Amino acid sequence: MKRCSIIIHSVSGNCYIIGSYLKELLAARNVDARLYRVEDPDLHIWANTQETTNDFYEDILALPIVSTGTLTKSDMVILGSPTRFGNISAEMKTFLDTTLPLSKDKSLETKFFACFTSCSNSTCEGAHTLTAMIYWAQSMGMLHIPFGVHDELDFSEQPVSGIVHLAGKEGAIRPSDRLGREMEIYADLLSAYIQE
Repeated sequence: MKRCSIIIHSVSGNCYIIGSYLKELLAARNVDARLYRVEDPDLHIWANTQETTNDFYEDILALPIVSTGTLTKSDMVILGSPTRFGNISAEMKTFLDTTLPLSKDKSLETKFFACFTSCSNSTCEGAHTLTAMIYWAQSMGMLHIPFGVHDELDFSEQPVSGIVHLAGKEGAIRPSDRLGREMEIYADLLSAYIQE
């Protein structure tokens, strides 16, 4: 069975929700999907001051911390990060910075890649975050699988490159049923690339 590593940084819990749901969807499609987190030494501070963080604090901490070895053992890598000023979070950037040796020895070349983000209120801002993650994947020689355009959806504000969740100012708007249908479509597409 092919392995897919879903690597998240989640503060409000929204990237955790999306990553967990995507893991379930891929597992139902015969993919060995595993959920990891990047290290965040300040998450406990957010949990004490922000109710949305506290909702999923223990669940997020229970996830294994990702390593570069996780990436090399994967057939597909999916990144999920909050949007911070139109870019990935500092914690996700810190982890990606540790992968520089993998770009030099081409360990991730031809592995599949996808991405998602949760941001306050702008799909455009979220699309910039997706682009930052895609640039990283391209520098590794990975093959990006975009969300694409889907006529079967009555309405979709998703950028072609990946999934953007709009969470509102406090991150309190949780992924909706409409996003759930989009996630199912994306899982169908992603799993088709790595099913045996």
